[in-house]
Amino acid sequence: MYVLDTNAFYYAVGISECTYDVEKLRELVRKNETFLSTTSLFEFLTKYQNDIETVKQGGRYLWQNHIRLASNVINPLPEHFTDDLVNITERQLQLMCTDVLENKIDVESRFTTLLFDVCLFSGYYFVVMSDGNEPCEYCYSAMTAAYRMFTEVVLDVFRELYRDGYKTDDCENYIRNGFYNLLAFMLEKGIPFIEKAKTVTSDDEFQNIDIWFPAEEYTRLSGNIASKLQTKTSTAYLQKLAVTYWKNNNDPELKKHIGKLKAIFDKKIGHQALQDYCYDTMVNILVHGAALWKNDLLDAIILCNLQDAHQLITYDNGVIKRMEQRKTEYKKYDESLAIIAQLRS
Repeated sequence: MYVLDTNAFYYAVGISECTYDVEKLRELVRKNETFLSTTSLFEFLTKYQNDIETVKQGGRYLWQNHIRLASNVINPLPEHFTDDLVNITERQLQLMCTDVLENKIDVESRFTTLLFDVCLFSGYYFVVMSDGNEPCEYCYSAMTAAYRMFTEVVLDVFRELYRDGYKTDDCENYIRNGFYNLLAFMLEKGIPFIEKAKTVTSDDEFQNIDIWFPAEEYTRLSGNIASKLQTKTSTAYLQKLAVTYWKNNNDPELKKHIGKLKAIFDKKIGHQALQDYCYDTMVNILVHGAALWKNDLLDAIILCNLQDAHQLITYDNGVIKRMEQRKTEYKKYDESLAIIAQLRS
């Protein structure tokens, strides 16, 4: 049994052009039990909600080839779902897409928020431990206060970013830039308090906050950070903080720090493929200063649909690379890669 990812579905239908021999893919679909995940269906409906003829074209291919939907608890079928995409009306399509979009915004903003919170916490923690010495309790208090103040609003911000992003032609880049900008803002505004708290020796210093931390000094310190963030992305700046931390704390490539964070993901996320996605994304951001790509999350959700008897059909080099890296852990990845190699030969 096979599960098509979103682009493989587009290639099979003829919605997008494939550089490989697409007839091999179509023959595999005709001769085997094949599924399309609701995650891919949601992407398809969202992308073509204003093009009902393309939606009908996709629905016709599903019906003619007896392709079944693989639903999951992350992207369940919406309230106004209709499985007759061949004869769907404009009203039915819009009702369904409204439900689908609400689900996508909720799911994707929550996972993005989880990753963002980890990045922000790590950035603040790297500053606290930047010189390798155990800081005073005031420094930890400043970090905790700044972190809690900012993270209270992060989920709401990302919900709005996703809502606005899906109104554009390039939601992925819209979210990536929003992630960059929000992280830059919160690092710029929070780090000066943490740095200043390193110098505190007694409670008496807080008697007059204007004397302890004059507005002019705060503005100067946050301005210095802002100027650095103008020359590089916020994740690249975060990676620079990470390098200073790991050099001064005997934690090469953040292995100890990341190990602790992985335990958080494993506790909060019940699906192995999503745990792997969050872990890999976190490592790439903290260690390499990489960007956040929201479509990688959707690929991970699709991988959650794979059961022992399923193989994933994808032409996405990023997904293939991730399966290559973990094929010794998951037999279904190794089996999927063998089929993909045949389709691409």
